[in-house]
Amino acid sequence: MKDAPLRFVLFDAGNTLLHLDYAAIAAVIERHARAVSPLEVQKAEYAAKAFIDWRLGPEGDPPRSLEGVLWQGDHPERPSYFGTICNALDLTSDATRRIVAELSAQNRDDCLWRVVEKDTESVLGALRDRGYRLGVVSNSDGRIEAELTRRGLARFLDVVVDSYVIGVEKPHPAIFEHALSALSSRPAEAVYIGDVFAVDVRGARRAGLHAVLIDPLGCYPGQIDGPCIRQLAELLELLPVRAALA
Repeated sequence: MKDAPLRFVLFDAGNTLLHLDYAAIAAVIERHARAVSPLEVQKAEYAAKAFIDWRLGPEGDPPRSLEGVLWQGDHPERPSYFGTICNALDLTSDATRRIVAELSAQNRDDCLWRVVEKDTESVLGALRDRGYRLGVVSNSDGRIEAELTRRGLARFLDVVVDSYVIGVEKPHPAIFEHALSALSSRPAEAVYIGDVFAVDVRGARRAGLHAVLIDPLGCYPGQIDGPCIRQLAELLELLPVRAALA
């Protein structure tokens, strides 16, 4: 929808506004397997994104062997997100089980998506100053609004939509439509920023929104069509004062 006037900017939460604590994950992996750097963990996470894209995208072969990956008890069709990271790091099945158990417990106690990049607040503030209203649409577990408040970001937001609270997940259009309704916005007036192509970009487009992929390391697997940024500050180049997204 080229040259549509934009008034609203919606964000994913995990790895868009609140990033995984790669250092904490690396420490757990070292305890149970071997030393890895936070950057190695961040690179390995792309395997989890690739798997999600494969499961939600066109038919084809999975991005890599899933041997040794744990499958979620409540969702037998979904592998463990942390397990997929371990698999990409070529950790053993036994180590993966121990690591996933500890990471899952840590995540329940204190959400591991908790790192706020240093420019996040300034970017959100600049977008508000430029006349945009902001919001979050997140596949979460009922805690995301509290987490955003805890990390100092909720004050910039006009709406926070948590999939657990409303009972529908991205990429289903209904979760985006819920946010648009709360903002009294039409789809063409909004852009969505997220880090998983099939969930965030395709999901937002399906609901009629513009979409931007955030790819911090610039190594997203597969072919990406449409705008892509490596850090939130680049939004200030895409979104000048109430302009349209090209």
